[in-house]
Amino acid sequence: MEMKYPHSGLRLPSLLTEEEKWLFDLNGFLIKKNAVNKEKINDIVSLSLDWLENPEKVSKPVTVRKLNDNGGQIVWPQYGNKLYEELVQAPEIMRVVLGLMFNRPRLFHYDLILSVKKKEDDRALVMMHKDHSGFEFPPGMKNPHNDYQVSDGNLYCSFLNVAFSLQDDPEGTGFGCVPGSHKSNIKCPTSITAESSDSNLRSFDMEAGDAIIFSSGLMHTSIPWNQYHPRMTVFARFQFRKYFNENPSGGLPVEDYKDQISEIQYDLESMGTEEILLAENFK
Repeated sequence: MEMKYPHSGLRLPSLLTEEEKWLFDLNGFLIKKNAVNKEKINDIVSLSLDWLENPEKVSKPVTVRKLNDNGGQIVWPQYGNKLYEELVQAPEIMRVVLGLMFNRPRLFHYDLILSVKKKEDDRALVMMHKDHSGFEFPPGMKNPHNDYQVSDGNLYCSFLNVAFSLQDDPEGTGFGCVPGSHKSNIKCPTSITAESSDSNLRSFDMEAGDAIIFSSGLMHTSIPWNQYHPRMTVFARFQFRKYFNENPSGGLPVEDYKDQISEIQYDLESMGTEEILLAENFK
């Protein structure tokens, strides 16, 4: 039965299934297999590799960067091609994001990261981390930018990450996390790294087209890439659109280039108190 909380305008419960609620609350993440069809993924891979190899083909505000010897980055790719709009708006992903944010998510950062095989002589320790909004609150205090709550069968996460796999990411490399750590209030000791036997780090067998949706409060890391093909991952970061505005100057949406994205995409990137336009597709 659909309920409305007085004066809030929020329709509850959310779009999440009971299984999804249980798994997200337990682990802090959900894996969606085949979230995007392989043909579209192949088109995005071809486009992205072309941009990375020929940055002169890219027009503002899309930005291509080299990441030392580790690969490259494409920032704000949705302003360069509609394929990236379709990726972040994938229905099975957007349904979960809407369900965790009362139908009010805001996309505040969006990029592609390409990583190459780790060098044999690279002995750097792999540290784990939780995301924050540029300011870490003192121990024992709750950061509203990284809030996670459960009440009366409803979940709310104020900061969500979505990682889309564009290439196969075998277990033991790529994304790794500590399940359940989104509810931990104890800071991870610096003595525990991704390589530690007691880190509880878990990785997954991700295929091209799969995606993982996770709380920013989840302890996670990028396990050094050990495959001969490059790792290609698109990261979409969302915050609750009613309150939070990361990078207010020079962030999304890029007003000077808003004619290069659709009305729905512009709305998804904007501040506001109302439901995003995409929510209409799930009622």
